[in-house]
Amino acid sequence: MPDTKTELQVLKSLHDLTATQFEKALVELFRELPHVHHNITRTRPTKDGGFDFYGEFSLPFPLGYRIQFLGEAKKYSIDSPISPDKVSRLVARLERGQYGIFVTTSYYTKQTQEEILKDSYPIKLYSGIDIINFLKELRLIDGGQIKSDWLRSIINIAN
Repeated sequence: MPDTKTELQVLKSLHDLTATQFEKALVELFRELPHVHHNITRTRPTKDGGFDFYGEFSLPFPLGYRIQFLGEAKKYSIDSPISPDKVSRLVARLERGQYGIFVTTSYYTKQTQEEILKDSYPIKLYSGIDIINFLKELRLIDGGQIKSDWLRSIINIAN
């Protein structure tokens, strides 16, 4: 979890978004990350099949390898860690060869992390501090807040 007041404030502003707005913001963060070639699509807000976004990451030439993924974006309070049962739904939706991405404003219990590692699930867990680091990498934090023009443009995206 973030340990500075500024980082906690940024995380709180993400937590204050609606679930749909939060999903839009996360998908856009992934789209904008440098050095990653990918195609990512947000699912519809309801009846989404148990995941919030999906897509494909591409490793550039000379590897030329594509990795399909399913992802979940969940807002949880910073004092409510993610337990294994929350991640198990994503695990159950993965098909052979797919990768899972679970992103939360909170953090993961030790048991959740151990189960993912022990069972060798192809899942990457991103916590609140990871989201902060994405925002920093993209220079989207200004004066202790997410840049409002960027956030407004994301929230107003039609899909």
